[in-house]
Amino acid sequence: MEKEKKGLNLKKTAKLAGTLIMIAALAFIVKKFVDMDIDPAQFREPEVIAALVIGMVIQTFIWIIACYPWLVFTRSLSGRKIPFSEAMPVYTQSNIYKYLPGNVLQYVGRNALASKMGISHVDVACATILDIIFCIIAAGLVSVILLGDLISGLLGKYGTQILIVGSIGIAVLAAAAAVLYLKFRDRFRSYLSRYAKAFEKGNRIQLIKGILYYLVQNVISAVMYFIALKLIFGNEADFNELVSYTGAFLFAWIIGFITIGAPGGIGVREGVMIFVCGDKYADKIILFVLVMRIASTLADVIAFVFGKTYLAVKNHGSAEHKNI
Repeated sequence: MEKEKKGLNLKKTAKLAGTLIMIAALAFIVKKFVDMDIDPAQFREPEVIAALVIGMVIQTFIWIIACYPWLVFTRSLSGRKIPFSEAMPVYTQSNIYKYLPGNVLQYVGRNALASKMGISHVDVACATILDIIFCIIAAGLVSVILLGDLISGLLGKYGTQILIVGSIGIAVLAAAAAVLYLKFRDRFRSYLSRYAKAFEKGNRIQLIKGILYYLVQNVISAVMYFIALKLIFGNEADFNELVSYTGAFLFAWIIGFITIGAPGGIGVREGVMIFVCGDKYADKIILFVLVMRIASTLADVIAFVFGKTYLAVKNHGSAEHKNI
């Protein structure tokens, strides 16, 4: 009885903490909009409004379904058939935590799925690590293809930063694995044995589908960025230039992602884009990045509201079914 009471209190505390974090994240989103110092005059042109709407709609769709590859990894590592309907609301809610200082709580927040589905937190954490790794690889691959010869200049400027962050990440993962192995040797071996099954022949097709999703998502994002660039630039830049700028924006996402103290790549994306196109189109580039930043933030909020609404409707339907 006492154990059940403690468990109930723990759940209530976790729920309260989650609510407070969610409120704080929404407050920081409002702060972000205020800090943007948006000039309404910049949005008088129909082309700019169209770019904003296209970016918002497509990115909302992306965030609603973006939990798919992470869910594939979680299913494979845990050995559980977790419904998409259970994972999507957790993913869309945790996604808004990225606006909190530190830029890491969005990944911690995903572990709510472990408590919800009764699976190991280690499984969810490892799935999140795989999600981050393959997301960066796919974005890098698409950006390299689009940038062409320009990639050498960007690597010359940011290559050291990428190498340092990548080396630190590998070192941290290796150190964590070593500590876990030494402290929980039997359990560590058990996890490795179970995870090996996730890569067996019967499970490989699902894993490949999850990995291919990142390429599809980045291609869709690239098309969206290209259309937005075309709308904002008009006829000032030719096709090849717009393709390069699209690749630069994807590359800028990677740099913003690995830059400490730059949530959402604030300031970083403008720097990378201007480095590629020079001062010639600086005003257009700054406007494009602003439009995409507003569209992305609105998409995060809309996807979050969609996830919460879907969960509320689902729970209401389940409650009514029980009462019948």
